[in-house]
Amino acid sequence: MLEPGRTWFVVADGRRARVLVEERRGAPLAERDDWAMSISPDDTYDPQDRPPRSFDRVGAGRHAMDKGRNLHEQEQVNFLNRVAARLGEAAKHGAFAHLVLAAPPRALGLLREALPAPAASRICADLAKDVVEEDNAALRERLTGLLRGSA
Repeated sequence: MLEPGRTWFVVADGRRARVLVEERRGAPLAERDDWAMSISPDDTYDPQDRPPRSFDRVGAGRHAMDKGRNLHEQEQVNFLNRVAARLGEAAKHGAFAHLVLAAPPRALGLLREALPAPAASRICADLAKDVVEEDNAALRERLTGLLRGSA
């Protein structure tokens, strides 16, 4: 059973994030428009940003030295790190008592890994599913059901 307190529901994918707040158990979810985030130009890569190149040992061929890194994946990592840092600041200032995360599996893992300790310690549930497009009513049913163990 959760102790009383404000619960933040963070719904994200690798390019967008939303925060819905439940002020007390059973209260309606209110979306925090000031927390709606999307990937910014600072997070996107420039097509000119290519990995360094190297010559083959034999012949005139060249290849990328990127260690399998995908620049689009790096954009998502940068964005989710920004979301996590912002949640850490909010947790440090006592903005929420409980945190529920909902994101696709890869994004959820990256977000959990990037969360600072004050925010990570307040996670009470998570959902490995992309629900960022759902409306507030459907999210309320799904996420509050998750808190009660029925999702």
